[in-house]
Amino acid sequence: MSPNADRLNDIARECLAMLPAALPQAPSTGRSSRTEAEYLRMAQALLERANGAPGALAAAVQATQSPRTFHKRLAALRFSCRQLVREHLDVRSASQELDWQSLADVLPRLHEQLRALITLNEHGMTQPRRKRRSKRQALKGLPPSWREELCARGAPGKYADALLASALTGARPGELVKGITAWLRHDDALGIETLCLYVQGIKIKAQQGQPYRFMAYSVEDTHPLVAALVNRLSTLPDRKLDIHIAKAGNFTAEIQRLARMLWRNHDHAVTATCFRHQWSADVKAAGDADAASRGLGHRSSKTRRFYGIACQAQGAHALRPVCIEAELPLRLHSTRPHPAAHATPGLR
Repeated sequence: MSPNADRLNDIARECLAMLPAALPQAPSTGRSSRTEAEYLRMAQALLERANGAPGALAAAVQATQSPRTFHKRLAALRFSCRQLVREHLDVRSASQELDWQSLADVLPRLHEQLRALITLNEHGMTQPRRKRRSKRQALKGLPPSWREELCARGAPGKYADALLASALTGARPGELVKGITAWLRHDDALGIETLCLYVQGIKIKAQQGQPYRFMAYSVEDTHPLVAALVNRLSTLPDRKLDIHIAKAGNFTAEIQRLARMLWRNHDHAVTATCFRHQWSADVKAAGDADAASRGLGHRSSKTRRFYGIACQAQGAHALRPVCIEAELPLRLHSTRPHPAAHATPGLR
């Protein structure tokens, strides 16, 4: 064995000895391939930022005031380490010839990551935490008719249909990428003509998210947003429209641009998420918080507390769907009822 191989063997033994302290927990499961690829890119960026300086990798992970960013960086580093261990150290137990040339590049990098993880496990996040600003605060100070004004300003553009669909469903931009279907039909159960919207969900896991959800409005609803989409569908031969956007980021950027044109002095960025918060506030104000959970695409009733509160509903400007359904049953948790809570006909 060459001196170089001896040195690499020593590094490999040190790495194996550090594993219990660096990676004490079993790896989590259920990650998507997209998340894993993002973790690898993030780990590589952190390594480049550290540039091999002692302690610099741990410092790069800790250089944030956001707990969410810190834990995401930590998860990325752990995933990168586990992958390197699986691909390069596990073969030490196999009866095969080791590729020392490859290990000469990998083992020092793995050693650096493991040392950083031990430091991070011991000290955690060291920067003072930045106070989180709730995204629903962006609704504060907007006029009661802000959705109608924004959709009217964007009506001449390519996102006209997407703006209406986002406002009427509270859908995530990523769900508009998958597509939202809107159509007109007579609802026999309700005995009225309805505007129907079908949303294909994202963020779907074993115990999270709704694969699809459906909501409907009366075509006699005088709300300008409902009337605008009803009029749009009425011009189509089959009274049906598949609404898609190409990129979620471009859609949000357009909403921000339109909002800046309308309200230059507004303190918060207005994004597609504001539609989601306002929609949730409207449904909660109608008295059926569980319907809000279904319409937001949640499986757990706990999650709705992060989206719009009933007092943010804007009276005559509030949306009032007559039906909200989701594919999977809602997991209910005991919550303190809102004082205005009551049974609302039509929400199911």
